Amino acid sequence: MLMVRRGMVVVAAVIAIGCGRGDGLKRAPITGVLTVDGAPVAGASLQFFPKGGTPGDGALGVSDANGKFEVISSRRGDTGIPPGEYAVMVSLLADPDGTPLSAEATQADHPFAQETVPPPYSGADSPLKVTITEQGGEVKVEIPAKLRKPKGKS
Repeated sequence: MLMVRRGMVVVAAVIAIGCGRGDGLKRAPITGVLTVDGAPVAGASLQFFPKGGTPGDGALGVSDANGKFEVISSRRGDTGIPPGEYAVMVSLLADPDGTPLSAEATQADHPFAQETVPPPYSGADSPLKVTITEQGGEVKVEIPAKLRKPKGKS
């Protein structure tokens, strides 16, 4: 069920990010790193949701083996993100044996997958926040909780 929810959120975010050409938004180039207790988190999906008066519909990213990520903020594949305030939702699914799944994993291939990022950081009400300046730069996203271990097949 989590895979369906995650998939629907990702699809909705991609659709919301923009269907038109040339949305006219200025984007700041950013790179980032995702960590838990200072250790990099690989293979996680990150969604950036604009807050307040921040323009645009957000951005998506996936962390690599070193926890590093870049974001895409339009269907055209525009890199960077409009400057402003964002809430960040993080998702990292794993099989019941603890094997992390790629961000492209499907529920059909992994019906027993479980979310390892604890609430509220894995939900739309995530308290993780970042501020993107006009110059961009590196963004650090630290999950202030341990990742959860999957609990066998349900």
